[in-house]
Amino acid sequence: MVHQHFTLVPSQTVTENVLLGLDRAALLARPGRSEAEIGAAGRATFGLRVDPRRKIWQLSVGEQQRVEILKLLYRGARILIMDEPTAVARAAGESTSCSRRSAR
Repeated sequence: MVHQHFTLVPSQTVTENVLLGLDRAALLARPGRSEAEIGAAGRATFGLRVDPRRKIWQLSVGEQQRVEILKLLYRGARILIMDEPTAVARAAGESTSCSRRSAR
């Protein structure tokens, strides 16, 4: 579920927030690849452009929402439940487009 009030750690990067809570052994096995994978998945796979190296506090509210969505999609979620998704989205079509891509 993507909540209206985000659950991101402002002092960490996009990559660190996406990986937070995942199996530690899997992350240690491939430390350098995670940032590149998250950046590529965000852009190509899900159409969510966000720099994986930036700190959350540096992002706009719309970018932070994309990180929340990316966190779920990176973990393999097939269904997203969004609490007022257009309340902070930059454009209403952005969230809809992302949902359609992940459903394929």
